[in-house]
Amino acid sequence: MQGSFLSHPQFQSLSRRRLLQALALGALAPLAACSPPLSLNATFLQLWRSHLDLKPEDWRLRLRAFRRLGCREIFLQWVGLEGGRPDDWMAPDSLLHTLFDEAGRQGMGIHVGLPYDQRWWDVLAHADTQALSGYLDQTRERGVAYMRTTAWNKRRAFRGWYLPYELEQYNWASPERQALLIPWLDAFSRAAQATSRGVPCISTYHSRLPGDGSLMKLWSGILDRVRIHPMIQDGVGVAGLANLRALEPLHDMLLARRASFDLILELFEELPSGATDGSTFKARSAEFDRVKQQWEVARGYGAKRIVAFALDPWVIDDTPEARALMRDWMDARL
Repeated sequence: MQGSFLSHPQFQSLSRRRLLQALALGALAPLAACSPPLSLNATFLQLWRSHLDLKPEDWRLRLRAFRRLGCREIFLQWVGLEGGRPDDWMAPDSLLHTLFDEAGRQGMGIHVGLPYDQRWWDVLAHADTQALSGYLDQTRERGVAYMRTTAWNKRRAFRGWYLPYELEQYNWASPERQALLIPWLDAFSRAAQATSRGVPCISTYHSRLPGDGSLMKLWSGILDRVRIHPMIQDGVGVAGLANLRALEPLHDMLLARRASFDLILELFEELPSGATDGSTFKARSAEFDRVKQQWEVARGYGAKRIVAFALDPWVIDDTPEARALMRDWMDARL
């Protein structure tokens, strides 16, 4: 798959009805009497236009569910989409204020994802070095400006910045592209350190596309020159548990250099679609037995945090699979 599931447009199609069904008090009431058997530190929250329909009380229920499932932090995937496409949009300040207010009440922190330029995967697939350089310049300038001009870092619940551009070994195999990538990341890192108390986070995953690239070598070169916090997608939702073996060289390198990193635990299962480029990505909530196996790996992985992708919609949703995962998750005694 060329791009990662994290940025797939499937998730924009959630309707108001589907968003609100999962937040019914009756559906969440059992959480109050349970201690979650799997310990998560955080979850991603991927905002779409459909989230604009939610009221403050709806967000209160949602974040309360995150908290009761063990999360202490939320990673906003992005605060909006840009790039000049018809479906570009930005979350209004009122929505982010609501999230920060409720996170503060729940004792949770928020990592703010920068606006995401939707041309990312198209540019990586088709652009030459000069065009890629120009694109990176644009996204760097806009992203750094967002860090420096918005006031989210003044909020008490603010925990840092997240860069919504995922890195894999296929598109960044060549020295020419890496020579563009590293100063681009360094500019974000310096801006993050100037506007927060830490370095920015960015996701990375092992691409199934064949090529000469090495995720371990890519990140070794990045960390030699840039202060940044990698978040490793376990890839189980797309490629199965065997994908953890593909991550071993990266994992071993990070441990050897005592680098801080997170592990993203995928809570979905990709369904056959007949396409190999991610254009018709379909998924459902994973079965608990598989999630339990992921957790057994995760708790001994050496990661700073175990981050769910994502409680919403794969656990908190009104589908049979999500309801089953929630039920088995809360009933389990590990």
